[in-house]
Amino acid sequence: MVQVKPFILGIVSGGAAGALYVLLSAPSSGKEFRSNAVQKSKELSNVLNGFNEEGHQFKDQVTQTSKETLSLIRHLSEDISTSIEGWKRTIAPHQKNIQNYLEQIEESLADLEEKAKQHRTTEDDLPQQ
Repeated sequence: MVQVKPFILGIVSGGAAGALYVLLSAPSSGKEFRSNAVQKSKELSNVLNGFNEEGHQFKDQVTQTSKETLSLIRHLSEDISTSIEGWKRTIAPHQKNIQNYLEQIEESLADLEEKAKQHRTTEDDLPQQ
């Protein structure tokens, strides 16, 4: 799963460090500095609230996508099971017919072999010319 907290913490700390550097490196009076600090802290607060809101939206989207995927997989497996059962019901009568035909063919072959043996023995009993 995606690690959102370390990512947001990195962005916040980087933003805070950058804002602090800009505030401290700019030449300004104490009153201007305090005014800028208040303004920058409000901006930073807005950015953090935006990240927090986006993080919640991202989490909700991942949760929703996971639920939809799980539901899709369940439906797919049910459809496959239904198709397999239908296939089995369709094939079963034909399978029995094929087995019956194979048994009949085996019996016919056995009869032919027996007749061929009898025919050979009768030929062997005939006088040779």
